[in-house]
Amino acid sequence: MLQKSIFILLLSFTLNASETVICIHGFHGAPWNMYLLEKNFNRRGFDVTNWGYPSSDKTIESHGQDLVSTLQKIALNKPGAPMFFVTHSMGGLVLRSALNHPQCPEEAKKGKVVMIAPPNNGSSYARFLSQFSLVRLIGKDKSGKQLLESNNFDFLGKLPSSLEDVLVISGTRGYNPFIEGENDGTVGHKETCLTTPHKHIKLPSGHISILFNKDTFIEAHKFLKRKIRN
Repeated sequence: MLQKSIFILLLSFTLNASETVICIHGFHGAPWNMYLLEKNFNRRGFDVTNWGYPSSDKTIESHGQDLVSTLQKIALNKPGAPMFFVTHSMGGLVLRSALNHPQCPEEAKKGKVVMIAPPNNGSSYARFLSQFSLVRLIGKDKSGKQLLESNNFDFLGKLPSSLEDVLVISGTRGYNPFIEGENDGTVGHKETCLTTPHKHIKLPSGHISILFNKDTFIEAHKFLKRKIRN
């Protein structure tokens, strides 16, 4: 009986030995977009799930529901352990939807979130492009239509107040005349902001190149590292 108890204790320690990071790519993206972030987090001892999804085939809400299924499995393997998230672009919107889903596990609502170049307030450039039929055809009529037409994404819900902290990283190396102020070529700095409390930093990168900027990982790791429990 004592041996069984020790085994269960050791198993529990093993399952909770490392912090979980879930990476979520953006529209028309793929897990390889997040590969460098995944690789670097793995090297630092994090347990990384690089979640992939067919971004243009469903609405943002449907993708959020699919993400919830993955989060439930992670929570089952690590009960009570907070989850960390690192998202890019639309991936942050998918996460917002998932965290507001009624079946989202509590473990996902009490960690930290790093949103990289998220169009939290929509994209004025995307709305400009929506007037072109070819763009609408490429975007399809699901999440792409939402990205092209939405002024904001308040309908997805706000990030839960139970989260320990949130960091938004926006790029500023863009020269798009259809976006007001600093931008990454696709999304403006102001468009990345949340209406809820969060930290915010800028990096001189474009919308895609920001994923391969070493400073992106450095800032994300520094932000998440403060959460690691001894």
